[in-house]
Amino acid sequence: MSPRPITRRTTSAVAGLAVVALAATGCGGSESDSGGGGDAAAGGTTTIQIGTLPIGNSAPMYLGMEQGFFEEQGLVVEPTVLQSGNEIITGMVAGDYDIGFVGYISAGIAAAKNVPICVLTASDATGTTPEDDWQVMVAGGDSPIASPADLAGKTVSVNGLGGVAEVMIKAALDQEGVDWRSVKLIEVPFPEVPAAVAAGRIDAGYTSEPFVTTVIDQGGKVVFAPQSAIAPEYPNGSYATSQQIFSSEPELMQKFEAAMTKSLEYARDNPDAVRQIIPTYTKIPAEVASRMRLPVFQPELDAEAIDQQMGFLETYDIVEEAPTADDLFCG
Repeated sequence: MSPRPITRRTTSAVAGLAVVALAATGCGGSESDSGGGGDAAAGGTTTIQIGTLPIGNSAPMYLGMEQGFFEEQGLVVEPTVLQSGNEIITGMVAGDYDIGFVGYISAGIAAAKNVPICVLTASDATGTTPEDDWQVMVAGGDSPIASPADLAGKTVSVNGLGGVAEVMIKAALDQEGVDWRSVKLIEVPFPEVPAAVAAGRIDAGYTSEPFVTTVIDQGGKVVFAPQSAIAPEYPNGSYATSQQIFSSEPELMQKFEAAMTKSLEYARDNPDAVRQIIPTYTKIPAEVASRMRLPVFQPELDAEAIDQQMGFLETYDIVEEAPTADDLFCG
């Protein structure tokens, strides 16, 4: 299917600011067309559709909208909140979204299956230790699990088999000298992990914020941080696009990349602003957002680490032939 035409409209400065404010707060609304046609250089705007997720990692985009970084490039962002990277990738290929927020692993799996997408910009990375990482393995406070070696023979949840969690856990356990084949992996969605841990249905669960904070509030603990065990600030998420959009709209892609880079730098330097904006587009309460662990926002693509992740896809039989980082990057 051909991609949906990207919308270009001429708007007044006031109307443009109103659209950005509405999008940033998650409210509805329609953009006023004050003349049709035009382009950004002539005072117009280009509206881009972005598939995103209701998680803290998306905060830089919303901050960029709030701070006017996209407006500076003549862009109006219209986000659509979805529940998984797979939905976003499907929507991009179908032409529903110009750009999507996806993990490198998800993008690599799709590219290995000849889905025509590529990574446009970096987004976020993990923390540096189990004490600050935001996507970790948790257990009950009285659990005997205290190290990766203690996971042998245990039942551990992941949010989806054959996805990011499974790949990273296996790679991290290998690095720690633990036989990952001795660990039983079952599926439990991230939001259900706190209840599963409390009820003893799993020995440990892999989950993300804000659910890490929920488990800790319930007296639980972090027992392993797979990604940051592989390397501190290990790349996690990106903004990707379809190969067709990248080839047909090079100037638009450059403008988005410039605005997104500025947004990531702002988020990295202003964690309080990140915490304040998270409740405006997620269901995370402000009190939890004020305490939860934040991603490391990463404006630069880490080709070496991303290439390593692509290698994991082959090592753990997720795909037969994975792309290299260079294959995965747009351009």
